[in-house]
Amino acid sequence: MLVRPSIVRLISPLWLLHPRPCYPILAPTWPIRSPDRGARSRTSTTSTTTSSISSPSSPSNPIMATHQPAPLQDSGVYQATDDPQDDSPSALAAPTSASQQASDVPHGFVVHRESTTSILFAVPSATTPTTTIAAASTSTDSTSPSSTAANVANVAPVFLNPVQEYNRDLSVVAIRTWSEMRQAEKQKYWEVGVRNKWTKKNRSRLDKRQETGEQDHAAQGGDRKKRKMPDGKAQAVDLPTEPEASTSIADDPVKEFRIANYPTFKFTLLEALSATGLRAIRYAKEIPLLKYVVANDLSSSAVEDIERNIAWNGLKPAQPEPASTEIIAAPSAEKPKDEVERLGKVRANHDDACDLMYRHRSESTRFDCVDLDPYGSAVPFLDAAVGAVADGGLLCITCTDMGVLAGHNYPEKAFTHYGGVCVNTEYSHEVALRLVLHSIATTAARYGRYIEPLLSLSIDFYVRLFIRVDTGPKEVKALPSKTSLLYYCHHCQTPHFQPMGRTAEKIGKSGATNTTYHAASGPPPGVGETCGQCGGRFSIGGPMWSASIHSQSFITAMLGQLEAHPTDFNTATRIQGMLTIAESEVRDGPLYFSPTKLCGFFHCQSPPMNLLASALLNAGYQVSRSHAFPGSLKTSAPRDFVFDVIREWIKSHPVNMKNVKEGSPANTLLARTQRYKVDLTPHPDVAKHMLSDLKLVKYQMNPQANWGPAKAAAKGKKA
Repeated sequence: MLVRPSIVRLISPLWLLHPRPCYPILAPTWPIRSPDRGARSRTSTTSTTTSSISSPSSPSNPIMATHQPAPLQDSGVYQATDDPQDDSPSALAAPTSASQQASDVPHGFVVHRESTTSILFAVPSATTPTTTIAAASTSTDSTSPSSTAANVANVAPVFLNPVQEYNRDLSVVAIRTWSEMRQAEKQKYWEVGVRNKWTKKNRSRLDKRQETGEQDHAAQGGDRKKRKMPDGKAQAVDLPTEPEASTSIADDPVKEFRIANYPTFKFTLLEALSATGLRAIRYAKEIPLLKYVVANDLSSSAVEDIERNIAWNGLKPAQPEPASTEIIAAPSAEKPKDEVERLGKVRANHDDACDLMYRHRSESTRFDCVDLDPYGSAVPFLDAAVGAVADGGLLCITCTDMGVLAGHNYPEKAFTHYGGVCVNTEYSHEVALRLVLHSIATTAARYGRYIEPLLSLSIDFYVRLFIRVDTGPKEVKALPSKTSLLYYCHHCQTPHFQPMGRTAEKIGKSGATNTTYHAASGPPPGVGETCGQCGGRFSIGGPMWSASIHSQSFITAMLGQLEAHPTDFNTATRIQGMLTIAESEVRDGPLYFSPTKLCGFFHCQSPPMNLLASALLNAGYQVSRSHAFPGSLKTSAPRDFVFDVIREWIKSHPVNMKNVKEGSPANTLLARTQRYKVDLTPHPDVAKHMLSDLKLVKYQMNPQANWGPAKAAAKGKKA
């Protein structure tokens, strides 16, 4: 167990006069208590303490040696100084020797490496050899995280799941992409404002020049020239040319000013549940446009770990050091240049996440990006989060309670948490995404705000969503038309969406388009007392988000970001595969299906996936894969046409009727007459739609045993 003695600091009049910053970051100047050696002794004099512990050049304290490049243990990375890092991530340096790495790791800790960042991880027991575990972390795999953290994650006092490296890599790519798109938007607004201001200013100058020119023209005999040419043509020729020249170059000064003076958009980010600070530190190192990130946690032991890891990665704030031990010499100390240097690019904060976000509801204090990665559901934090993110900002949300979202044993819990009932179908993982989006959308609508899903993914044992939040009453009114109940057959799982509202557009007399909002009528076509396909009964799911769950332009930009930095992420191949599938997903087909499951309803053999896709393409429908489930398809075709494709396939691959009971749903499906003409000829573009020609990691298999959620962190200290 770590013991944190009181921090020895010099108190200057400057500190007493100025208020404490909102997010103060103090470098961890306490010694690390060894489990078997006890705490290191400290001298009583302040000068000795400063030189032995806080000195940046002290080789005996690698955590504090941040002003000189120092090797990060077991990571193979040389970390630069603690200056604000505004450039893109640098290439990884060559790893240091194993002996040097092991010697620099503080006793009682191991190192977990991930991308450009390495963090210190407390060994839970003194019987675990530090050097042995540290040496084990030097061997990494391109698809799996460090084995060091995996060995101690289940017993550590602070939560860290190395399985979530893919989550963190994906988040870095998404936030990078969003920040660049947001910068382009702000640059466009800035250019329009500058151009309008310049035009207004130069119009007044032009009016003054014209007025002055007319007076000079009259004084120099302008009236005499006009009398010589009474037709008026000479008047146009004799106008002053200086205002015309000024108008012709109106665009050039604006262009030059934009190139030379456009302010770079720097955004702020809140990681509300930071734990070890690994995610926040990675953001600070790998996202160029990030101004600073607040790494918050309710556990005081977690905050200590965050501060320790900030210093370990060379990101501690610059604290001015006095010239001597006398208090009167403190005002002569060099002050930090700006806020980022003074408070740091990663700012540890000890607070309740909801309390912190509620205090940042005003427009001037909102964060540009809020990241929620809780252990379980993010629902308790959504109300505070949608108010703490700025207009045009990004919400990054993870929910790991898939037993509630994608299962069917807890419909009451899904309804109380997310405002909708889960479904017992094969497409439950996509329904899970739509339930979370529905919860976020309705929460934001209470405050006059609306959401735009940029990327919504069902990954392994959790869902990860990237959502843009804006304020707009018109878009909020359209929310009922984007929300639906889901009627689905209990046997063949045929889905039918029932919207909660509808919109109508009418062009007025002035030519403007007016949008009106109405209640929807129901039930939807195809829904009666029993299913028209198999005779089964209907169940109801939702309400849920029924609009698009992705932004294709955003995913395309993410893929471009990934291609520009292919070596920045260990999980780049999987990210590329999943994003490519998500980019190609059919927008008009809200829910996926798997051919094998569909054929199970008929008790028949399953056709090749490309053959089924060709039949849909030949009929003029869209078809694609789905990222949420291996071997699944999404299509704009109605489900009864998909069933007719199976019936056409059965003609050449008959069903053994001995396995079909009389009066069963399968017998009803087989007895139904085929309505549509189906062409099973291979379509020339089927490989393009199915991504067959691309060498992608479409659905990665679990690279390790027991791949899934880690155990919750032990109860930490609370202040």
